[in-house]
Amino acid sequence: MNPHRLNRYHLARFLFFFFLLLFLVVGISSWKLHRSPSPTEITYQQPPLFPQQPSQAPKKLESPPANPSLEALDEEFINLLARVVPSVVSIITTDAPDREILLREFFGFSSKHSSSPNKMGSGMIVSKKGDIITNWHVVKGALDITVELDDGRTLPARLLGFDELADIAVLHIEAESLTPLPFGNSDQVNVGQRVVAIGNPFGLQETVTEGIISAKGRRALSETINEFFQTSALINPGNSGGPLVNIHGEVIGINNFIISRSGGAEGLGFAIPSNVARRVYNDIIHYGHALRPWFGVVLRPLNSSLSKQLGLPGTAGALIAAILPGSPAEKSGLEQGDIIISFNNHPIKDWIDLRQQVAQVEVGKNVPLTIQRGERTLSLSTIIEEQPN
Repeated sequence: MNPHRLNRYHLARFLFFFFLLLFLVVGISSWKLHRSPSPTEITYQQPPLFPQQPSQAPKKLESPPANPSLEALDEEFINLLARVVPSVVSIITTDAPDREILLREFFGFSSKHSSSPNKMGSGMIVSKKGDIITNWHVVKGALDITVELDDGRTLPARLLGFDELADIAVLHIEAESLTPLPFGNSDQVNVGQRVVAIGNPFGLQETVTEGIISAKGRRALSETINEFFQTSALINPGNSGGPLVNIHGEVIGINNFIISRSGGAEGLGFAIPSNVARRVYNDIIHYGHALRPWFGVVLRPLNSSLSKQLGLPGTAGALIAAILPGSPAEKSGLEQGDIIISFNNHPIKDWIDLRQQVAQVEVGKNVPLTIQRGERTLSLSTIIEEQPN
């Protein structure tokens, strides 16, 4: 076959198959286009950024389950403080300037000007007529004494009397609508019972701290003749003279001092038993001064060697070395060498214990005694008198 005719033949076949394939593609595309939904029927949904939750009201925070016992205890404590706090006062004193500075200033030896330093303490109202008990060291040497009440009233106070050895002072203000605090019996205080200290530490009025009675019968390293309650209720400078109250709102102690290495409260606070403060207060109100109870004995420490010489089972008690003539001790029938083992129904630990027990007795009271005389145990009694000048 002629080569030119052969080429034309192959070109014709190629064109025929090309147009046939093009016809099929166009036909199929047209058919699919008519079968597909119109653009208006096609919808697109963008997935939400966060899963959609069913509509509901916002949840409320649930309160913890109620505890009726704790709520009742809390309410009782709040009510206790509401009764006690209004009877606690702040005491501000203006002291006399230093005498040495005044003399040096007078003669021109000092350019330092004298000033009247102020001290702050606490106190408690003990009568509707305006009597206040505080510590003697709070107001000692003061030229002026100012009392600030819970309701904001600021009033001048005058000193009615004091007992330096007991560190108790009694003030008086002229005011109405006062609520006194009741005294409790400090002889019935037990270690472990809850107490509240209220006062004016660092000038912060109505400061309340809670604790327990940590110990009884603590002896101070001072001339004070009282034994003290030790408490874990925090006491700071300025708390002195404020009340230590029990859960009934009764005063069982007068906050007095702390033992601290840092100068702050370390849970070692001490309070004067309320029976001491009540005795001093009653004396000052009735007699104008504190009466000093007088027993009239000279005592000797009872150590182990002396106890063995006397044939005693132990060292408890106070050994009488001498008896003063005309004293209540002589009138009771006591003799030199007797050992007092009980005074006013209190067991006597040693001679210091007896001295402190005598100091707490009201003048004129008939006091029972139990003594050891050789191998005999005797019961006596005596009437405590006021110490003669």
